[in-house]
Amino acid sequence: MQIVKHGSNFDFVGRRRPMAILSFVVVSVSLLFAVVGSFVDTPVSPKYGVDFSGGTEIHVRVSEGVGIGDLRSGLSAIGLSDDSVQKFGGSGLEYLVRVDKVNFGAAEFFTKVEAQLKADYGDDAWVSFDYDPQQSVKMTAKATRDITPAEVQAKLKTLNADVQVTESKVEHQALVVSFPGLTDVVKKRLGGALGEDKFEVLGVEVVGPSVGAELRRKGILSILFSLALILVYVAFRFDLSFAPGAVLALGHDVMITIGLFCLLGREFTLPTIGALLTIVGYSLNDTIVVYDRIRENLQRYPRRDLGEVINVSLNETLSRTLLTSVTTLMAVAALMAFGGPIIRDFSFALLIGVLVGTYSSIFVASPMILFLQKWLPVEVPTGDQEAEASRHAR
Repeated sequence: MQIVKHGSNFDFVGRRRPMAILSFVVVSVSLLFAVVGSFVDTPVSPKYGVDFSGGTEIHVRVSEGVGIGDLRSGLSAIGLSDDSVQKFGGSGLEYLVRVDKVNFGAAEFFTKVEAQLKADYGDDAWVSFDYDPQQSVKMTAKATRDITPAEVQAKLKTLNADVQVTESKVEHQALVVSFPGLTDVVKKRLGGALGEDKFEVLGVEVVGPSVGAELRRKGILSILFSLALILVYVAFRFDLSFAPGAVLALGHDVMITIGLFCLLGREFTLPTIGALLTIVGYSLNDTIVVYDRIRENLQRYPRRDLGEVINVSLNETLSRTLLTSVTTLMAVAALMAFGGPIIRDFSFALLIGVLVGTYSSIFVASPMILFLQKWLPVEVPTGDQEAEASRHAR
């Protein structure tokens, strides 16, 4: 199937300079959004989901007749802002309640527990009280003697009826006190404001801030390492002069996708990182096909100018490039339309990546070979190689 007429001769290489300027401007703006926005809070700063920023995300489904206003008023008494409640899904009955703090009220609760246990058993009965309310909903109380969990739990019920005390499986003579946590606070508040039969908690996701920061760091490293390995692969598979263009094109695609996410206020989550890595794989596949044709044509037309060979190669692979892009876009569009809210950002990132990846394989990766000729010249077949190439062409 031919989308583009056979023998077409679009001058892609001749348009490389204005396209290079366009790409430079767009990538620079995207980089500005990502880097500056990470230090200064602006409307286009990167917005990280619970995966990367840490916090608690509660998925709630309500009954007919209960709106987002009812949810917000029910949660306002425990200090949650209007932005903490967002619609989720297309039914209009599901919402996400998001809170930056992992364990709402844990610090105050554990302080009271420590004071209560010291008052009941004496200061000398305890070795230490270890807890980090930003990381965990549990406190480890290490004692100097054996104290039964049931006894301690009965005493702490005056502080919170839902508190749980168990024996530590790690330390000797230590008890683990579990804080009821944000989920129970939200359940009780909504139950009191809306009625127990008016809502249902479908799921809870909790990520500590240090865990979120580590996931964010590893996500960035995964993209950088993939680009570095691709540089090595292309240099080995083709020629060193081909490798920088491929990596630059992939970085170009990733940065533009990140910039659009910042501009449109889309959240960066683990699926988004998966989408960025998928974009790298898709764009690389497209670039490799073009590079392979350039290498073949260098052998077939050894006396032609490099720019002309690149242009011929781009025209010869244009139909394949467009067919691949169109069919991939159809699949991605179906994911966006019918995949639901969970993979909507993933699909959106792929949509951008396919479009930008098609552009970069034509106007970024291939023209870079020509640009780098001064420093990394392409080896063009001569002499016996030329004769062999002519016999091969016949």
